[in-house]
Amino acid sequence: MKAGRLLVLAIALFLASCQKEDGDLVAPSPSLSQNYLTAFKFLKVVNPQLPQDLVGQVSSKNISLQVPAGVAFNKLIASFTNTQETKVYVNNTEQVSGETENDFSNPIVYKVIAPNGSAHYINVALNSRFPEMDQAMEELRQKYQIPGLTLAIVKNEKLVFAKGYGYANVKTNLPVDNQSLFRIASISKPITVVAILKLVQAGQLKLTDKVFGTNAILGQEYGAVPVHSNVAAITVQNLIEHKSGWTNQPNDPIVAHPDYTHKQLITEVVQNRPLTYAPGTEFYYSNFGYCVLGRIIEKISGKSYAAFVQTEVLQPMGIIDMQIAGNSPQQSALNEVTYYQADDNPYAYNISRMDANGGWLATAADLMRFMVHIDRNSKKGDLITSDLLNQTYMGYYNWSHTGSLPGTSTLLTRLDDEYSFAVLANTRNNSQPFQITEAFSDTIKNQILLKTDWPELDLFTSNLAGTQ
Repeated sequence: MKAGRLLVLAIALFLASCQKEDGDLVAPSPSLSQNYLTAFKFLKVVNPQLPQDLVGQVSSKNISLQVPAGVAFNKLIASFTNTQETKVYVNNTEQVSGETENDFSNPIVYKVIAPNGSAHYINVALNSRFPEMDQAMEELRQKYQIPGLTLAIVKNEKLVFAKGYGYANVKTNLPVDNQSLFRIASISKPITVVAILKLVQAGQLKLTDKVFGTNAILGQEYGAVPVHSNVAAITVQNLIEHKSGWTNQPNDPIVAHPDYTHKQLITEVVQNRPLTYAPGTEFYYSNFGYCVLGRIIEKISGKSYAAFVQTEVLQPMGIIDMQIAGNSPQQSALNEVTYYQADDNPYAYNISRMDANGGWLATAADLMRFMVHIDRNSKKGDLITSDLLNQTYMGYYNWSHTGSLPGTSTLLTRLDDEYSFAVLANTRNNSQPFQITEAFSDTIKNQILLKTDWPELDLFTSNLAGTQ
């Protein structure tokens, strides 16, 4: 594999008011090393649709079992042996060996309760080609108390893995699946970059174009540029590279003015927030800069930001479900997960106004479709020319972008110009907002590099059919 450089883009931290979401997902006690299930089978006597008894392989965290082709997973009864005086649950339903029916086409996690009340979790993976990945993801989910997450992996432009773990909604026990939509937070920024490059490629825009002031793209829509402010020197490239000269001191303007419209917000910053640095000289991560890029897209295209991205970027890539998120549970999209955050409110932000800097909803597989059309490789045609991609971080062999909001942890990564992966979760650690994404990054990279027997099937062409 090729050696490359790693570009990690930091994201801004979002803080909100307090709310606690209660659930029954707790981290397993580190003192628990005993295997609470010692045997697992599907017996033909209680599953007449089976051709024979099927015996699973049981480890401390994982049960793997191969089910013959043609057997439906949605109505299977497991027979298991658990250690004395323990009780076994799926969601809140106590399991009786040889009697309780479950839908194994969705993720199943056995919660084994010891007499002292401590819980031990075991993931069931039927026909899994990736038992090690399943176990690693389930261990991370329990360690960081993540209600639900989804992971997708591309190898050489083929979607080789796509799977959900845990719950999209804890209260209703709705599992995460490959159609589950998550807020992707700052992973929205690479999408905005590609939309800008699409306009550049069409000859409607130059990266060197000035943004504000007389004869600039946005002209004086946000008021005349203050004299001696240097704002008129800001270019499109400066905004992409987080080198506009604005900082987040004393606060991130995106967070400071949640009720402002785009026009009010940009006017406030242009008129009242002096540049700290000369444009193009210093990197300072800026959500606000990407808000401005969204308005540039609208000005040049004559369409709303969301409409342009959907019709000119996403749909040509075969992505149809991505959309800008709403701000409340009542505004949730079809198939959107619920967000959970201890000591914070995951619904406190104006997400829809954060469109270009952090507002998109996506599945993990959606993000992989996006990646294979900007990866400079030849099997699937790129939306943007390699020359233009090479003028951004997308030209690197290795790059990552994280996303973080209350109730959201996301990671999009390009690895050795061969693999891409996306992982999305519906919570975060507020005291250490990047803790979950860092753990995902290390674990998934290690699992990818250890894997030798990748499947030939491309899940892009099978509508994500089949069980991983």
